[in-house]
Amino acid sequence: HLFNKMVEVDDQNENGSAPSPSTSKTDGKPEKFFELFTGIRQDLAARAPHYKSDWGKPRSVFTIINAIFFAFVVQLIPALIFAELMDRQTRGNIAAAETLLSAGVIGIIYAIIGGQPLTLLGITGPVAILLGTSYGLAEQFDSDYWPFFWWLCIWTAILHFLTAITGVVNFVWHISPFTTQIFEFFIASSFIFESIRDLVEPLHLGDASYEGDRAPHYASLVIGMLAFSMCWRLHFAETWTLFSRQVRTFLTSYNMAIVVIIVTALSFLPGANLDGIERVHVVAPWNWQPSVNKAGETRPWIVHPTEGISTQGIFGALFPAFMLYLLFFIDHNISSILTQAPKYNLKKPSSYHWDFFCLGVTIVPCGILGLPPGSGLIPQAPLHTRALATRKIVEKHGVKQEVTTFVEEQRWSALGQAMMMFVALSLFSVISWIPKGALFGVFLYLGVGAMHGNEIFHHITLSFTYANKRPKVPIVTNVNWMTVQLYTFVQVCCAAAIFGVAHFASVGFIFPALVGALVPIRSFFVSRCFSDEDLQHLDPIGETEEEAHDERVKYLERQPSADEAEVSDMPGFSDFRASGILTDIETKKHEEAMASASNGAIEMSAESTLTRRHQATPSEP
Repeated sequence: HLFNKMVEVDDQNENGSAPSPSTSKTDGKPEKFFELFTGIRQDLAARAPHYKSDWGKPRSVFTIINAIFFAFVVQLIPALIFAELMDRQTRGNIAAAETLLSAGVIGIIYAIIGGQPLTLLGITGPVAILLGTSYGLAEQFDSDYWPFFWWLCIWTAILHFLTAITGVVNFVWHISPFTTQIFEFFIASSFIFESIRDLVEPLHLGDASYEGDRAPHYASLVIGMLAFSMCWRLHFAETWTLFSRQVRTFLTSYNMAIVVIIVTALSFLPGANLDGIERVHVVAPWNWQPSVNKAGETRPWIVHPTEGISTQGIFGALFPAFMLYLLFFIDHNISSILTQAPKYNLKKPSSYHWDFFCLGVTIVPCGILGLPPGSGLIPQAPLHTRALATRKIVEKHGVKQEVTTFVEEQRWSALGQAMMMFVALSLFSVISWIPKGALFGVFLYLGVGAMHGNEIFHHITLSFTYANKRPKVPIVTNVNWMTVQLYTFVQVCCAAAIFGVAHFASVGFIFPALVGALVPIRSFFVSRCFSDEDLQHLDPIGETEEEAHDERVKYLERQPSADEAEVSDMPGFSDFRASGILTDIETKKHEEAMASASNGAIEMSAESTLTRRHQATPSEP
């Protein structure tokens, strides 16, 4: 079996072809959908022997502590931002308290029972958009919101269980960059739109009859723009020539927290601390009770599933539940795959089916307690793995690149960052100082950062670049540029349709279905409009990590001041290359098999040499 595996990988390398996305990530055989319990059983069999060691003593306690604080910070600020969005769209029913409590509860559950504990769970931007746009559905079914929300979560959990049990999780390997790039472009556009809207809308610029004081709102706008510019500047701190490498890395890693602290302090300066500056809406100190909505109504922690809802409402909750399921299917599985990417050289086996089942388990308490459900985070989860890694810079073919030599594979860091959310809940008095303008400025930074790393945006910017100034990447050198522009136009139209429905249509909650529809659109429409040779570069599903790095280096060649070894792009959906990741997995297995075979041959050679020497030695009388 080992010999056949080595020959199989050698044949792939010689042919230069990537494995088909319909092949298994483990043995190269065609994947079979709807195999009951097969994936879960394999995941449990692979991960169970390592569970005890997951709780063992780490090699470096400092690395674990650093990863805990890093993961906590990079999740806390976005969670507060999404809480503000949901607070406004759900009329105060879901606010900061519920959002942070959810991150803590689901994070602890997943860290204990999940197969791959390096994957972090939390509230994502698309979830905030979906819960906000689906808020009014309860009224359409003549039901109260909270029992409707209870059934929404329970239906979603059931769909997760069925997907994990039947093996449908394997379908994620059929998602190509065409889909993930559009999804990322939509998310980035949504972040930019909503942040600018929330900064500018309070000014009432088009309302001549407005008689309120605009000064506090202009102050919030200035605070937001200051927060955005500082975050963006610190994002590239690793390319600075100032300070040591450790200081530059710290400024880049914790840029959001640093900026929020600075602008919050500035907002209290005399003259800047104007009456009316909106700050984070929390009860300070928190009384450990659910949030009071805009109507002044309170609720108990335990949601009653049958009071205030009809049978029509119970089954009507299936519609938004299916949308949330589709969103989690893409969001969580891609996050999980990128967290366990071959470039991190993880020693313990992966887990996808069981982890998706565990994600469904975490949704159940969210429905019972009235908390927003969460999924795998991007880019926080891959960044968590990177924070636990020991890395070194190597030069390969004259190009510097970062190589991971060791990762602390354990459960303490995921558990610790989830428990830190309860610390944040007890610090609402401090969180209440943060001006909303600062959060929306950071929100704008997240949107621009996601757009900056998106392939569609790259192609748009290259369209306004002189032909001889474009980087010599495969899509430029091997594809007619008019074809590239047509392909990009199709992607932009798809993203615009999803954006329009999500933000301006009364049925905005269906946008995950439109995202899911991109997969058959790619398979049955795009594949007929573009040649296979062009799609190999336009939709590089088989691109490996090394090829992607080389392409990034060619982009950086236009920025001579930037050291490619020091620039670490934020992991995003555009990094997902199904066949490329499979190729990297098989290549890694091939290298490990060759090393194992080589070590075995050396041991056998040494043993035979000792045997010959023993036989040649005269026996003692």
